[in-house]
Amino acid sequence: MNTTQSNTQEQIIWEGSQSQVLNIGTYIAMIIISIIVLTLSMMFFPIAAVLVIIPLVYMMVRWLLIRSNRYKVTTERVFFTTGIFSKKTEALELYRVRDIDMYEPFWQRMFKLGNVKLTTSDKTTPDFLLKAVPNPAELLNNIRKAVETRRDVKRVRGVEFLDDNNLNDDNIENT
Repeated sequence: MNTTQSNTQEQIIWEGSQSQVLNIGTYIAMIIISIIVLTLSMMFFPIAAVLVIIPLVYMMVRWLLIRSNRYKVTTERVFFTTGIFSKKTEALELYRVRDIDMYEPFWQRMFKLGNVKLTTSDKTTPDFLLKAVPNPAELLNNIRKAVETRRDVKRVRGVEFLDDNNLNDDNIENT
């Protein structure tokens, strides 16, 4: 194999899914509801204990929804796949990324998780959020490096234009 071909092949930088930490509130609420249903059914109507299935099924559905959201960041694109039975995959070209931000909500930081937001020039996906990912600072840095490399390869540079809202009185000439 030619060495120039091996350098230009798309390589995976990071692959994973959203953390189940996003569901922690739902899990706690459904466990409490299950305990309440079981307690009330034992006190008043034992056959009603069957209703405990509803919060358990809801927890399973929420787990599946988070589990089915998959991210793959390569040296050229970011892929986001969703769906339990039918799958949908969105692809975002890295050279279109204009800005990268990281948000670490307190409850996610407790689990060493965070969100990485990509602001892009893509018409269908102007903002792309990788939710509850591990080591968000490292992922942000790896994406930033890949964006710069991809822009160099494609010979693309971002251009920013000021609109009327960004102008202040000092920048306006009087005629």
